[in-house]
Amino acid sequence: MAARSLAYAQKLWNEWELQCMVLGSFALQAFLLFAAHIRKRNTSTMLRILLWLAYLMADYVAVFVLGHLTLQTNDPRHQLVLLWAPVLLLHLGGQDTITALSMEDNEVWKRHLLGLVTQVVLAVYVVAKSWRDKRLLAPVVLMFVSGTVKYAERTWALKMATAEAIKDSRMGDLYKALRKFEDPKARQAPQTSSEIAKYNQEIVGRNKWWLQQEYADLVQAPGDSLPNCINVLNDIPVAPWVLPSIFNMIEEIYRRDNGGSTQAGGGGKDWFSSRAYKLCELQLSLIYDRLYTKVGLRYNQSRPIISIGLQLLTLGTTSTALVLFATARKQGSVYSRVDIVVSYILLAGAVALELLSMLMVTLSYRSYCFLRDRFGVNRFTRMIFCVIRFVRPYHKPLWSNKWAQYNLIAGCIKEKQAGVVARMMRRIGLAGDSKLCAIPDETKELICNELDDQRAVDFPRSVLTWHLITDICFFLTGGDAGLANRHMRLCREVSNYLMDLVMVRRVMTSSEGHVAHLKAREEVKLMLEHHSDKKVKVDDVEAVRKMLDAGVSHATAASSGYVPFARNSTDTMRPVLPRAWALAQTLLHPAGRSSGGAQWELIASVLMEMLFHLAPRCEAGFHAKNLSAGGEYITHVRFLLHNRGFGWNFVLART
Repeated sequence: MAARSLAYAQKLWNEWELQCMVLGSFALQAFLLFAAHIRKRNTSTMLRILLWLAYLMADYVAVFVLGHLTLQTNDPRHQLVLLWAPVLLLHLGGQDTITALSMEDNEVWKRHLLGLVTQVVLAVYVVAKSWRDKRLLAPVVLMFVSGTVKYAERTWALKMATAEAIKDSRMGDLYKALRKFEDPKARQAPQTSSEIAKYNQEIVGRNKWWLQQEYADLVQAPGDSLPNCINVLNDIPVAPWVLPSIFNMIEEIYRRDNGGSTQAGGGGKDWFSSRAYKLCELQLSLIYDRLYTKVGLRYNQSRPIISIGLQLLTLGTTSTALVLFATARKQGSVYSRVDIVVSYILLAGAVALELLSMLMVTLSYRSYCFLRDRFGVNRFTRMIFCVIRFVRPYHKPLWSNKWAQYNLIAGCIKEKQAGVVARMMRRIGLAGDSKLCAIPDETKELICNELDDQRAVDFPRSVLTWHLITDICFFLTGGDAGLANRHMRLCREVSNYLMDLVMVRRVMTSSEGHVAHLKAREEVKLMLEHHSDKKVKVDDVEAVRKMLDAGVSHATAASSGYVPFARNSTDTMRPVLPRAWALAQTLLHPAGRSSGGAQWELIASVLMEMLFHLAPRCEAGFHAKNLSAGGEYITHVRFLLHNRGFGWNFVLART
């Protein structure tokens, strides 16, 4: 009985295998259309796994089915499945909301170009070999046009989003502007040159975005200067003659903060803090669209009409193919009824996905910037923005609004108390010491208000020492009482975030910094070994304080006979914990253990200088990569500094 059921199931699957898999391919495209844009504001591991599986399987399934069609027999009942070959090309073209899963996918655009050629040739071969019904020839040809255009668009979007293409484009514009600036006539009146004027608009913007108050004007601001946002993310220099405009921008920002407007949403530090982060979110959202979707391709500044025309061509040919298929006489034909239904689902679904994709692109920020740039502020653009504001309200975040936290002492305690399963998961990388936490608005405001006070700071791997100083001061001053102190909370969060960036994700970490981190972990583990209570909890402030009192004295005694093994290893292998303990005691002694205000302000100042130092020095690939994984706070700090006038990269000098 079981063998008969198994044989029947196998027969059923062999008969309807193609139908199931082609519907599965359509389902994957629908999932990618709706779920892809969520990832830029969500850090869910499950979502990332599902998107990864869907992105890879979408291509694999389509290629497998297309190849399986070459083995299709000449059974007249299933001749209609050959119509699905060009539909699969449409699926291989992907959705406008996702062209690349990561920056590495953009770099392999040549592989997709090879796939475009081979799969189009294969689809033509499949149809030309076995197709006999001339009544449906027109829908097949139209779907071939639609699928080929869609696949070519995806390949071109991947190519234009590579780091090399972006740098070549931006450096090419800079070179043209510099060549034009060398002209004596243009040098006397640089603003009259079209190339120089266009370049200045791309860098500084047409409108004074730093003074905008309305949501619509704030959206238009990064759209005007999107090329400059690309420059910032990729550390591409700008022409030196825009320096006076930048100085004027900084001066107006200071004047705004100190005198300010009294209108709603304007004036003072509150205005800058609330608008500055939103401006960064909008800038990074447009960059995400440029790197990972077809939105940047649709509204290409040099050839927008062609890109939009290709999208309309795809929609028009797909819709016409559906109409022709629906009106074709299929009565009396030998086609399988199931194949007819599946064909309707595929064609109607393709039209629906194209309409939804066009709607999503039209209601994007980039679309509004393009329409407003071309047609100005009129009834049509206002109507478009009303819908955008309804879908994306001002207070709706455009990124995850989270940052990673890594605490050295807590990590060592968890590692010591981990069981067998937990240790195995840590060993293979499925578990770690970092965790994601929401960024409090108060913390963001404090960091934003310190932008003007940031100074150049040396970064000799002092993140580790100040992280330990922060924790020691926290436990010795009594964490429960100090939690009300906003500087204390800010210090711990920024310190843990810096540790995650520098020590876990290795941003700006040399081999010596890595060795210093391992040395510090060894010291903390040694301290835990000499603590009697093996079940100490990370959030038990009193228990950790006692452990520090006993453990640091032991570590200090153990390090009294320390001798460096090489001349240049003094700072690397010198014990970290006793030094951090001594500095923490120096900070705590003048203020006393009961009033922990002054030292926390000092620690906060040092940590924020480190944060401001690190932000413009992260590699461009680090910033771009994390846009597709919920965003990274250090990227927002990078743009906060840039929008404030700090960290501009010029051709001849760096400010």
